[in-house]
Amino acid sequence: MIDTLKLPKDLAKGEALIGLTGREEVFIENYKGILECTSEVVTIATGRCRVRIVGKNLKVNYYTNDEMKIEGFLQQILFL
Repeated sequence: MIDTLKLPKDLAKGEALIGLTGREEVFIENYKGILECTSEVVTIATGRCRVRIVGKNLKVNYYTNDEMKIEGFLQQILFL
C-alpha cells in the first residue's frame, strides 16, 4: 500500500529522519519527545526506538513539533 500511494517511508512507518552536517550538527525529524538533555548526552524518543546523541558541548538549538537541531561536537549516535 505504501508503494501504491507513493507515501514517504518515514511517514508511513513512523520512522525518524536524521541528517548530519559534519560532526557539528544533527537534524532530527518525526521525533516524539526529548527524554534527556545534557551538554554530553541528548536522548530522543522516536516512533520505533530511542536515539542517543553523545558528544561535548551539546545543545538543542531549536525544536518544533516536527523537527529539531542539535549542535556541538558529535561523538556517537546510538539507536537503542
